[in-house]
Amino acid sequence: MLSKSSQSLLALIVSLSALFASFSNAYPLSTRNRWIIDDATGQRAKLVCANWAGHLQPMLPEGLDKQPVKNIVGQIVKHRFNCVRLTYAIYMWTRYGHHSVGQTLSTLDIPAIVEGIAKYNPSVLNMTHIQAFEHVVHELGAQNVKVLFDNHVSEPKWCCGDDDGNGFFGDRHFDAQEWIHGLTLAAKQFNGNSAVVAMSLRNELHGPLQNEPDWYTYVSQAATAIHKANPNVLVVVSGLNFDTELQFLKEKPLKVSLGKKLVFEAHWYSWTGIGRLRQQEIWNKQPLNRICAYSIRAIDQRAGFLTMGKNAVPLIFTEFGFDQTQGTSDNSHNRFVTCFQSYLVGRDMDWGIWALQGGYYLREEIVSLEETFGVLDASFSQLRYPQFTDKFQLLQRKNQDPSSKLPYQSIMYHPQSGQCVQVNAKDELELGSCETKNRWIHKGNGAELLLSGTNKCLHAAGEGKPALVRGDCKSNKSSWKPVSLTKLHLANFEEHGRGLCLQKDLNSSSIVTVKCICITDDSSCLDNPQSQWFQLVFTNV
Repeated sequence: MLSKSSQSLLALIVSLSALFASFSNAYPLSTRNRWIIDDATGQRAKLVCANWAGHLQPMLPEGLDKQPVKNIVGQIVKHRFNCVRLTYAIYMWTRYGHHSVGQTLSTLDIPAIVEGIAKYNPSVLNMTHIQAFEHVVHELGAQNVKVLFDNHVSEPKWCCGDDDGNGFFGDRHFDAQEWIHGLTLAAKQFNGNSAVVAMSLRNELHGPLQNEPDWYTYVSQAATAIHKANPNVLVVVSGLNFDTELQFLKEKPLKVSLGKKLVFEAHWYSWTGIGRLRQQEIWNKQPLNRICAYSIRAIDQRAGFLTMGKNAVPLIFTEFGFDQTQGTSDNSHNRFVTCFQSYLVGRDMDWGIWALQGGYYLREEIVSLEETFGVLDASFSQLRYPQFTDKFQLLQRKNQDPSSKLPYQSIMYHPQSGQCVQVNAKDELELGSCETKNRWIHKGNGAELLLSGTNKCLHAAGEGKPALVRGDCKSNKSSWKPVSLTKLHLANFEEHGRGLCLQKDLNSSSIVTVKCICITDDSSCLDNPQSQWFQLVFTNV
């Protein structure tokens, strides 16, 4: 029998194991309804991924000429990603598997890149491409980062265009049987490697040859081949039209026997078409509440429906992004990403941002081209957009878990800044870290907004005045409802019907109540209302 001291030590170890379970490199993963689950703990494993490109002509994950691979992975961990979507080309497996990295780079005439790799990662030059990928995957696993291994293209090159020969089965560089063979080789190579938790079939199917019958035929064959070669990994399936369309599954579900391993993926950018509205500029030329609401509706119609109902399955938004050189400037990229953040955090979706890399060895014949959508800068040593961590903090947090026994309450979230509402010592609202313990309870339109654990409610003191919490919860000034097409404005309507909305103060972290901006669907109202967007985000974690 254990002594009391031994029993205490064992209890401490068990409690610490439970505490850190959500940070472990869970393996394998499976699905439960719309969630991805850690098989070992039964808890949800939320995938928060950065896309790390390795599918271009050098067939090597980017940045190894700028930093040791250990340092790049360290940046991934530092900036709170627990997953990398690591991209590769099929031909790397089927045609260039035994070629060395150095041999390939010598044919590309990029001596400065070779010199950089020789300085920071010299052993890589003598590796085959497959060994180099294994080397990177090993370091990701060593630092507790999960890998979603993504087949991006067949021919190593930049993706994607309708005439690139990589778009759909039957294209010049898309032989279905060679593709399945390459997927099978990759699945076998990483079978038993606990870092690789998922494999996708193909990135952004596109082009004039697209059709649904071939999609069902070859996707079923490929998914089955991966599962047979590596039954531990999740199999991630993309749709049509650059991975924006899966709505055909409403009429004819994909019938493939993978156990609890089937996951779907979708992509969304500011230029993704919304009905007849297909131009990126719509985010500046149309009322923003309208465009955001239409965009979210389109997302659900095309892909989001998969996460709903009794037959729900997980959906990962494996690509979205914005120009990170623009910071917080008021442009179409930032308007879009703030809207899309509200969607992701509202559903607590798994996601992957394009991209990790701050640049490319060689992209479309340009050497050392910078990636303005990159989380890291061109040196691969720091953030390109310094406020990135604040902007994405709540998205990187697991907010919902089907295994949790805690009741659902709400975090009050400000998508534009990425920060969350806190109550300060003066009982006034301000923005700060989303690790705040402040939670809110709202029972519907026109009800009070109760600060959990207290008898206080959110109160509108008047136009231009700080929003605060008070004990008077029966006053008209304590009645709140979400308004506008987006339902992202929290408004209080006084006795005479005049609406006051929460708004971040322009010069501080304070939150005030002011006249609502563009809450009616008025085509002439083109002001940006995002400073007034406050979202009640459900959490039971």
